[in-house]
Amino acid sequence: MATDIPCSVILHMLVAVLLSPAATAKIPWWNIKIAQEQGPNACVVEEVPGSDYQYWTECKYWRNREICGQKAVIRYECCEGYQQVAGQQGCAGVKPLKNILDTARDLGAGKFVTYIEESGVSSELTKEGTYTLFAPLDDAFDELTREQRSHFESNRGNLRNPLLLYHLADRKLTSHNFRADLLVDTRYNGHKLRINKYSNGMETVNCAFIVRKDQEATNGVVHMIDSFLDPDFTVPRDLAELVVQDGRFSELAKAMEQSGFVDRLRNSQQPCTILAPSDEAFQKIPQSRLEKIMNDKYAREALLENHVIPHAICLPAIIGEHKVRTLGSQKLTFDCDKKGTTVEEKRLRSDFLMGQNGVLYMLDDLLLPDRAKSIMQLAEQEQLSVFLQLVRSAGLEDAFENFGEYTVFAPSESAMYALPPNQLQELKINKDKARNFVLYHAAQGRINSDQISDNQVVMSLDEQNPLRLQVYRKAIGVEDALIEKADLQGMNGNIHIINKALSPSNFSAGDILRRDGNFSIFLQAIEKVMESSPETLESQTPRASFTFFVPTDQAFNRLGATRLERIMDDPAYLTKTIKNHVVDNMMASEAFKPDLYYDIQTRQNIVDVVRKNGKLKVNDATVTDCDILSTNGVIHVINKVLLPDQHTEG
Repeated sequence: MATDIPCSVILHMLVAVLLSPAATAKIPWWNIKIAQEQGPNACVVEEVPGSDYQYWTECKYWRNREICGQKAVIRYECCEGYQQVAGQQGCAGVKPLKNILDTARDLGAGKFVTYIEESGVSSELTKEGTYTLFAPLDDAFDELTREQRSHFESNRGNLRNPLLLYHLADRKLTSHNFRADLLVDTRYNGHKLRINKYSNGMETVNCAFIVRKDQEATNGVVHMIDSFLDPDFTVPRDLAELVVQDGRFSELAKAMEQSGFVDRLRNSQQPCTILAPSDEAFQKIPQSRLEKIMNDKYAREALLENHVIPHAICLPAIIGEHKVRTLGSQKLTFDCDKKGTTVEEKRLRSDFLMGQNGVLYMLDDLLLPDRAKSIMQLAEQEQLSVFLQLVRSAGLEDAFENFGEYTVFAPSESAMYALPPNQLQELKINKDKARNFVLYHAAQGRINSDQISDNQVVMSLDEQNPLRLQVYRKAIGVEDALIEKADLQGMNGNIHIINKALSPSNFSAGDILRRDGNFSIFLQAIEKVMESSPETLESQTPRASFTFFVPTDQAFNRLGATRLERIMDDPAYLTKTIKNHVVDNMMASEAFKPDLYYDIQTRQNIVDVVRKNGKLKVNDATVTDCDILSTNGVIHVINKVLLPDQHTEG
């Protein structure tokens, strides 16, 4: 018998292969209030106005959901086994139990029960034992194919009618026993039913929607379903074999056999869903591009993996947007509307085949994974419109479309628009500048984020200006930018999306400081240190890049003339002071996240770096100008001298 267990508790207990935010979301207080007013043993029925969708829950507490883009309404009926009593609130009456056939007839499966009675199966069901009946509603007869109707008519009175026996199991099986990919023996000898249970409350048998479950009977239990269970749809072969032998999928079968994918699926003990593109779907891809995919071992395998989901997906379980991981690393987005179900915004046919190890649907389009796309296609997918415009105006589209391998550090759309408007406009109209810009944002070969080490240097495609890579805590840097989205792997390379447009640095730190004119004391101190101990600022690695915290002349003068003179005349102390302003690796300002405290080892001491209230501080000094790039590192201008015997104020 049903009880008033809160639905939020039941839904959290469901073992699932799909995730539905609607099912576990908090129930509004007004829904709880309305539910409590219904009295005892009242349960929700969920409906979509103007459609045939109805779902009987055994829950009292529910929230209004959207079902395939339409707002569902909830009403209340008596829970299973209860009825109303005059003068009593809610459902205080307990219904008498009936056998499974009478129970199914009362719930709207009269036509199916009539066929069972005419066949003589009903006499068997009165014998000792318990049964589970999956009973199709009367409306399901309207959906029968001509062959199914003919089968029913020709088998009237047949005790061994396969269509009837396939709806019966020789034991009592309630929804508490349901789980993902549960196989159940039926009375049609050797034929099983496949039951799936999903976290959004949906439950299916052979991908038929279980509309009303757990209807108790004297000799078992009845589950009401919205369509017939046809054993002819369940083929006693694995899905890989179905693909190979079905004439509609010859291109897919060829790709699977080339990759050894057939054996991989056959040897897997895991149920799956194959979204099988038809031969016509392959023909929609330009022949030259398709040949590249099929001749590229990794792209071909990624394409196949993107059409296989490692569990059974039944369309009635899709009542809104669901993201499902494929055998590969990507996710596919399922959704639905009034017209039916989509996957990656491509319409999914409702007909399917069920094999020994899952479900097969036919697709009219290929679902291309990133690994089977060109760099240009990846950039379009990520809506990098301005960067793409520069690629095309630079005449580099063909290279990024058809050749390579390349790694592209592509600025995001917001990063491109952060450039000064006149500079961005010049890039758009000047082919040479656009070409130089794009080439500086790319390198030869496929550089994945897990291959990047700190202070790594790679030559850009312009073959003149190197790109310096840094590994930060929870981030990776390229020059003074950070990678926002890494490792978009394409067929001819990969893309890392960065948060700043890059510009090559052509001057050393010393040249930049000399040209500015406000850092003469620091430069003088550097010269003195190099004269007395030239090894002090030498790098142990070639082409190393540094971080320079550079005090202005005003910062030095703030020490007072006497103290400054004493520092400058003390070679040992001056050396320690200069070393306290130099870090042996390159750290852009964006490496420091707000309100976090960083211990940074200079060549002398550890300094404390923190970003607070929009300001970057190094010990007690404030950075007044940051990320001035040079050929040998990055400069951050500070307003105080970092003396080696002084520390932060706390």
